[in-house]
Amino acid sequence: MIDRRVRWRGAIAATIALTVAGVADGNPVLLLGAVIPLVFVAYGSLSRVRVPADLVATRSVTPTPAPPGQPVTVTLEVTNGSDRTITDLRIADGVPASIAVLEGSPRAGATLEPGDSHTVEYVVVARHGEYDFEPPQCRVRGLGVSATATTTLPVSGDRALVCRLAADAPPIEADGSTRVGQLTTDEPGTGISFHSIREYHRDDPADRIDWRHYAKRGTLATVNYDRHVSATVVLVVDARPANRVVAGRGRPTAVEYGAYAATRALSDLLDHGHDVGIAVIGTDGPGPAGCRWLEPANGPAQRRRALDLLRRVADEAAADRDSSAPRAAGGRTRRQVRKVLELAPTTAQVALFSPVLDGPPVAAVETWRGAGLPVVLLSPDIVPSNTVSGQFEQTRRRTRLARCQATGARTVDWRRGTPLPVVIEQAFAVDARLSSRRSTGGSAGNSSTGVGGRRDSSWNGGPGDGAGSTPADGSQRWGGGE
Repeated sequence: MIDRRVRWRGAIAATIALTVAGVADGNPVLLLGAVIPLVFVAYGSLSRVRVPADLVATRSVTPTPAPPGQPVTVTLEVTNGSDRTITDLRIADGVPASIAVLEGSPRAGATLEPGDSHTVEYVVVARHGEYDFEPPQCRVRGLGVSATATTTLPVSGDRALVCRLAADAPPIEADGSTRVGQLTTDEPGTGISFHSIREYHRDDPADRIDWRHYAKRGTLATVNYDRHVSATVVLVVDARPANRVVAGRGRPTAVEYGAYAATRALSDLLDHGHDVGIAVIGTDGPGPAGCRWLEPANGPAQRRRALDLLRRVADEAAADRDSSAPRAAGGRTRRQVRKVLELAPTTAQVALFSPVLDGPPVAAVETWRGAGLPVVLLSPDIVPSNTVSGQFEQTRRRTRLARCQATGARTVDWRRGTPLPVVIEQAFAVDARLSSRRSTGGSAGNSSTGVGGRRDSSWNGGPGDGAGSTPADGSQRWGGGE
């Protein structure tokens, strides 16, 4: 499409003024001076412009697929394959309306000689789903600057931004890992790592006899090893409509972040041989008390079922983020919390994924901890702190996190800029000794032993525990947790 605009109004006025003055005064110099602006007017009116057919664009989207909240770099390269110079080229990439540009600009201007290329680079924030880019718009202006030609460029390369919950989740083996698991218990048994030496019993296997001890002291002794077991973890996603809020335009909702964190935790736990179940509270589901429930299990089939459930939750949150649907009733949420307590195995651990923007998540943690269940609370931070109201709400949210920690729950604050794998490692970097004690009727209130044999009381929120509420900020910036 060619558009012609009148840009030399001043030159036209000068031409008329000089001509009238020259005729009235009979001055040939003024008449000759009127020719100069007339030349500009004539050149602008008679000039033509067209977009070269060999002007092509190539787009790359990195990474794709991407997890929710991660910055994605979009690069658009425009190449002039024609044999003439484009003196004034304007480019605008077709960014999807639902995607927010975080850095840079999808628009640029350039002068391209034959064979030259110009690159436009900008960063967007990934949201759950698939978003198609529109073809880039191109505008070429002629030397007369009065005529412009606008068209869409043919583009090769990536045409969509794909965002998936399991984009960066590690896969599990075809058969999972062995049912032995990777959590150490207090009770020794068969294994690999040395635990202790005890007196020999007649029914002990020969391969566990400590022959060095026999050579030194002349008595038989049996070697005990650290026994590794699997745990049962129930991942609970707080999907209430009250949590379908965002930190800014085009960013993922808190529910999407919660589903993403649950997806990563699911893959990590299954990969380590644990039984994992899923519960979704705050929505109307087909399960008991309206709670979407997936019984704890392990293996690739369980992973597929869980991913499908979490994907549906994220899809609903992304689709309803701008809707005015009524909020879930508090009574229904309380019933679902109690139902999770009834459905969870007695030896299970509960991990709640919630932004903790109001009171129901705190009440849920208090209910589960009151029943003796170990609880991990992973809270994505989506509250902006650059306004007075945001700072006030952030203070209230941290107060709720402190209340959850006071009950004995391990609370992890997923701050903006922190990669999710670091947060998941902190949230679940605890030993299963607490869970094994519960399965044998032991106390659930003692401190547990952390990874690598360190004493770690943060699981129970012990006094003076600095890791109980973990800010976890010290890494490169990315969109996680916004």
